[in-house]
Amino acid sequence: YRQHCVSCHGAEGEGTAQVPEPLRGERSPGQLAAYVDEAMPEHDPSLVTGQAARDVAEYIHAAFYSAVAQDRNRPARVELARLTARQYRETVADLLGSFGPRPPRIDAARGLRAAYGRRAEFRRSFDTGIADPVITRIDPQIDFDFGLEGPDPEQFQPHRFVISWEGSILPPETGRYEFVLRSEHAVRLFVNDDARPLIDAFVRSDTDRDHRASLFLLGGRAYPIRVQFAKFAQGVEDQVREALCRASIRLAWKPPHGIEETVPERCLVPTRVPETFVLGTPFPPDDRSMGYERGTSVSPEWHAAAVAAAVETASAVVAGVDRWLPAAARDRDRSAALRDLAARFESRATGRPLDEPDATAAADDRFASAADADTGLRRVVLQTLLSPRFLYRGSPTTRSPDAVAARMALVLWDSLPDDALRAAAAGGRLATPADAAAQADRMLDDPRTRAKLRAVLLAWLRVDQPPELVKDEAAFAAFDAGTAADLRTSFHLLLDDVLWDGPQAGDCRRLFTADEVFVNGRLAPLYGVDLPPDAAFQRVRIDAGRRAGILSHPYLMSVFAYAKDTSPIHRGVFLARTVLGNPLKPPPEAVAPLAADVEPDLSTRERVALQTAAVSCRGCHVMINPLGFALEEFDAIGRHRTTERVGDRVRPIDATGGYQPRHGDAVEVRGAVELGGFVADSPDAHEAFVRSLFQALVGQPVRAWGPEALPRLVAAFAAHEFNVRHLLVDIVTMAAFPPSDTDSSSPPEIGP
Repeated sequence: YRQHCVSCHGAEGEGTAQVPEPLRGERSPGQLAAYVDEAMPEHDPSLVTGQAARDVAEYIHAAFYSAVAQDRNRPARVELARLTARQYRETVADLLGSFGPRPPRIDAARGLRAAYGRRAEFRRSFDTGIADPVITRIDPQIDFDFGLEGPDPEQFQPHRFVISWEGSILPPETGRYEFVLRSEHAVRLFVNDDARPLIDAFVRSDTDRDHRASLFLLGGRAYPIRVQFAKFAQGVEDQVREALCRASIRLAWKPPHGIEETVPERCLVPTRVPETFVLGTPFPPDDRSMGYERGTSVSPEWHAAAVAAAVETASAVVAGVDRWLPAAARDRDRSAALRDLAARFESRATGRPLDEPDATAAADDRFASAADADTGLRRVVLQTLLSPRFLYRGSPTTRSPDAVAARMALVLWDSLPDDALRAAAAGGRLATPADAAAQADRMLDDPRTRAKLRAVLLAWLRVDQPPELVKDEAAFAAFDAGTAADLRTSFHLLLDDVLWDGPQAGDCRRLFTADEVFVNGRLAPLYGVDLPPDAAFQRVRIDAGRRAGILSHPYLMSVFAYAKDTSPIHRGVFLARTVLGNPLKPPPEAVAPLAADVEPDLSTRERVALQTAAVSCRGCHVMINPLGFALEEFDAIGRHRTTERVGDRVRPIDATGGYQPRHGDAVEVRGAVELGGFVADSPDAHEAFVRSLFQALVGQPVRAWGPEALPRLVAAFAAHEFNVRHLLVDIVTMAAFPPSDTDSSSPPEIGP
């Protein structure tokens, strides 16, 4: 090391002016040995090879790379963190919701409840409900063309009928949704607001059939929805004209990262839920430099957003407070009722019990100095939402029952404890890791857990902010924006199927071995499936089982590819860094890929090998390239192939690849199925998955729980047959009891 490495890396691995990055990383001695043998020292790699390379690697690993060395050189600690933008929105939604009626449980039923009536009095029919419906049923979605006859010519006059659809809508991800209500007749749409329609086209003075409005919604939650339609006539002339007019209606939306589509059945439920407060204030992006979202810095922009969010929330509380108060309280002593509400609001928001001596003192002061009770309530809400106890959720190392409950709710829900979790804390049933595990197991069944896990996985896979997928029109004429949106939906459905819904649900290994893909009628012909054009998404085994879960899913294959050609480098980086958890240095310089017309006689594999042959590239590409080559059997839109056109010839695809694990001998694989089988059983992949999941859920480095925390989680994961549900319980249990200020190396016991 002194002879060949110190001049660049420094005696203590601290870096030098020539190579400023310190020696830090996750590579094993075997991986380091292969890297040194291949590429170090850069001026002449032949100087350190064979046993010398292995000796240097052992020294570097022990001194700088191992968990013990990392704790010695750069100890990790649980950091004080504010709420992220996502956590703030979820928290205030549940905080305000906790004072209203409890939402009913959403079961497996899908579609909307429909009532078809004859009455023509539009407003009276809908303001009081259709009192005498001729037909009641569940409609899977709203997309009807009634033609000239109406719903049923034997039961309805073709020019005089009304329909009301009610239930709830389930947006799959957080963002702004553009709703489209398309009809020739009178229509209204209510979403998350029973009083004010999002779209009101009851009075029509033009021939426009499309009515649009957008709304920001939090993913994974249910919102009440109501759609009203009426075809009616007034006077003889109108009656004749309307009778000859066609009648149709379609409810569509454009999701945050999608295209306009009919709102699908899977996102509609016949159960009606209460309204949810959705904060509209925009926040600046949170820091993701460590690979996960965290709130460890406060900028002027973030502070301004927090103030604006508190003002918006306070206005919503004051505007809706009468719905939360019992009628008797409103009539007798409204001021006293608002004081009580303010105290409960502050207690729930900050996790401070009502019986603390100073719990209500600040609220009393705000009310005493206010001109009226509403102003007093507004001041208490503002004071609470801007207080450190709300924004920072308490000390990061406190192990009080209330602090444990707050951490558990943030980890799984990005929100506040529910009634059951608060009751457990108050009743002394959150004192031990076993107590926390029992509560965590219950909390997994909440829809908010499912929503957060999906968001975490998309961030882990680096597709939470999807790129615009554009493919070469000449090579892929059938690939358009609709295809890209369908592929993203298909990918989401695969994640849900593997983790929650499908066979062997929860087995993490199926992420890498599932040989089925979700396909609808639009995707079917592109991927060789025989389905009707209007078929909904369904699980299909394609390409004779030559698929490997997410590793070969057409969406990721399309993302990690160029417009016309595949990209073994992008796919290899994804596998090496994300799936197998290997740190990769940025390339020393940007290098444009070799175009096919520059080297027309070389296959994609051969061009990549030529492009990365330089010594400065080999250190990383000795790992990247073989992984990416194993997926060469899928083209730039993820279709399976066995040949590739190279110039004027058609050559067979060489999908042979390999990987040097952190422990053990190098592995050779051929194609996605062998790659997926290797990854599913790979300790490197298991460790990477556990680390990524912990840090994304908790927002803290797992090393802060001590050097044994990650190995213990990985061992428990394997003991439970790689079941993600058990892993989530273990992560929440460990996060609930962070290291104390005096002992940072004692993670709690996890798992039975």
